Amino acid sequence: MKKQIIFGHLLTLFLGGFIYILFRQDNLKMFQWFDALNLSGIINNLRTHSTHMVSYLPEWFLYSFPDGLWMFSYISILLVIWNNRIYKNNIHWILLVPIVAILCEFGQLFNCISGTFDVVDIIFYMLGTCLPILIYTNLTKNFKNEKIN
Repeated sequence: MKKQIIFGHLLTLFLGGFIYILFRQDNLKMFQWFDALNLSGIINNLRTHSTHMVSYLPEWFLYSFPDGLWMFSYISILLVIWNNRIYKNNIHWILLVPIVAILCEFGQLFNCISGTFDVVDIIFYMLGTCLPILIYTNLTKNFKNEKIN
């Protein structure tokens, strides 16, 4: 469980954040938070060494991969809470954020939510949801014990 918290939750959470810090535009809300916390100097110093690489990175890495990492982090920590078991009384908590994220993506498609619809985002949301379940749970055992109904 300790490795799952470190690698499955914290590492994916921070890696997604570092991609934003190092490579995304500085007009995002998080950069205002860094200003308020007097962290702009440190952040700007990091960015001076990384922003020149943006043109070499694929768009999926910059825009979709962090979302998949954050989804992985969310699912991983919930699985830790429930000892890597999925039951009919916890599956709604596990799937809540992925479903909302995918619905928001479709909301962008129909201009109900600001942003740009991207199928790649949906793919990374789904990967970020499914991979920790496949890695940290024994689905065959769970199905045999009828924990998912």
